[in-house]
Amino acid sequence: MAARFRLSVCPHDTAKNLFGWFALNTYLQRMMACGIHFEPADSFLVERQQVLDNDVQVVYANPYSALIFAAKKGHIPVARVVGLRDETLMVVRKDRPIPADGEVVIASATDKLIVHPLGQTLLPGIGLDPSRVRYQFVGTHPKAAQAVLKGEAHAGFVFNETWRGLSATTKADLEVVGETRDGTAFHCFCISPEWADQAEQIRQILVGMNTDPKGKNVLTDLGFSALEAIDVADLEPARRLMQQAGVI
Repeated sequence: MAARFRLSVCPHDTAKNLFGWFALNTYLQRMMACGIHFEPADSFLVERQQVLDNDVQVVYANPYSALIFAAKKGHIPVARVVGLRDETLMVVRKDRPIPADGEVVIASATDKLIVHPLGQTLLPGIGLDPSRVRYQFVGTHPKAAQAVLKGEAHAGFVFNETWRGLSATTKADLEVVGETRDGTAFHCFCISPEWADQAEQIRQILVGMNTDPKGKNVLTDLGFSALEAIDVADLEPARRLMQQAGVI
C-alpha cells in the first residue's frame, strides 16, 4: 500500500464529536500500520463531492452517500453501528394541525438525504394525499423543526437523531404524527476498491473494537456501543427506497 491514505466522515457526525473521529482515525492508523489523513468537511454536499473527486480509502457515510459511493466509485460497505438506524419523524405544531384540505407545506432539510424519501413514506399513514404537498427545503433538520414552530410550514421531516437532540422546550411545542421504524437506512463504514483485498481485515478491526480496550474507548467517545459487519446486500433496501423516490 501507499504511505498515505484518507478518511472521510459525514459532517453530521463530525459536528457532534470531532475529537472522537480524530481518535478513531488514530486507532485505524495504528491497527493498519499506515498513515491515514482525516480532514473534516463542513457540508455533506462538499464532503460527498470530495469523495467522488478523490481517492478516499475509508468513509463513514450517510445512507444516501454510501449508495452513491458504491455506485459511482465502487466503495464496499464493511460495518455499521449496532442498533443505530436513520429514521424520520414527521412533526407538526401542537396548536396547528395539518389542514383537512388545500395545500400542505412540509419543511425538509433536503432531498439529497434519505430522511426525505423516508418521510414521504409516512404520508399515506396519516391520510395525506401527496398531490396536496409542497416541500420547502430549508438546509438542515433543526431548521425543518424551526419552520414548523414559526408557522412557515404545516409539518416537517426531522431526522430521528436530530429529534433526540432538540431541547425539551422545543419538543413540548411539537407533536410527532408519524415515524418510520423499518431500519431501512443507516450510516456505515465503506472502503474504496483499492482496499478490496483487505475488506475482511478491516471488518474484523472495526467489529473487534468493542473487545479491545483502546477500541472500546474510541467507540464510547463516539457514543457507539459496537460495530457489526455488513456487505453490499445490506444497502439494497435503502437503494430501492431511493430508486422509488426517483433520486438515484
